[in-house]
Amino acid sequence: MPRGKKLTEAVTPVPAPLSVAVPVLSPETSCEDALGQLIIGCCAVIDRQLAVFLETEDESGPHKARVALRRLTTALDAFAPILRRKQAGQVRSAAKRLFRALGEVRDADVFLASHSGDREGLERRTLEIRRKTRKALRDSKAVAFAPGLLKLYGSGEILKQNRRSQIVRGAPVRLLAGLVMDDAWRLAQSHGDDPAAMGEVARHDFRKDMKTLRYLAEFFQEFWPGEGWPLFRARMEELQDQLGLLNDLANARLKGRAGESPAEQAALKRAGQLWSGLRAMPPFWASPAAVPAEPGGED
Repeated sequence: MPRGKKLTEAVTPVPAPLSVAVPVLSPETSCEDALGQLIIGCCAVIDRQLAVFLETEDESGPHKARVALRRLTTALDAFAPILRRKQAGQVRSAAKRLFRALGEVRDADVFLASHSGDREGLERRTLEIRRKTRKALRDSKAVAFAPGLLKLYGSGEILKQNRRSQIVRGAPVRLLAGLVMDDAWRLAQSHGDDPAAMGEVARHDFRKDMKTLRYLAEFFQEFWPGEGWPLFRARMEELQDQLGLLNDLANARLKGRAGESPAEQAALKRAGQLWSGLRAMPPFWASPAAVPAEPGGED
């Protein structure tokens, strides 16, 4: 991305689920420019949704901000070959801290929405969690996260500078896309073929890895011709819905709010069917020639 161009002018967002701006990437876009566009899109949503949370009682703010933060960390991991480990690690750690803080609010909102008992006391506790989290985010200057990341990328400080890295930075992003999709798919498959056979912790990890696979595929969705991607995406979204339900039920059980239920058994069965169907599908992406390997060292 030319350093003289404003970062905010470098991306044309398109509609996407949860109002997360996903740029239209061309297969021939350079890896560096593609990363910049993804960073801009995620930062715009983080900024906007943090403002929603800090200034209103709209429940969508924490959830949408967390989705954008997860997408951002997925992008940082995918483009690790061109990023300095120290700087990228610091950004990732800050994003995870913000993600966890907003997670407390999100969990409280979800439980309140599903609770049918004494809501008055629960509403007070939920508002108190929101108040404390807002104060903590203001005290830690969380609103500076997105502008700081944009500045870090715009200055080039987060990018590796050695000759080989510069070659990778300028390479078409389609070369990287197939490789990171292959890695994410292998990781998802490593969890086994039956969600019902996984422990709750393992199933939670499986859910996170499936989110990573989905976000990566959405980053590069303009690259996938044919019908394979829409069908894969539809099945993946439904599988994530079932895994999310299982996660909520497991959390409620751990906190003594519920026991095993027919809904849990039904979700496990449906998750197994969806995962079996996904595993049987041929990958809709192609693995192109490898991006040049990175030597040790930061620069």
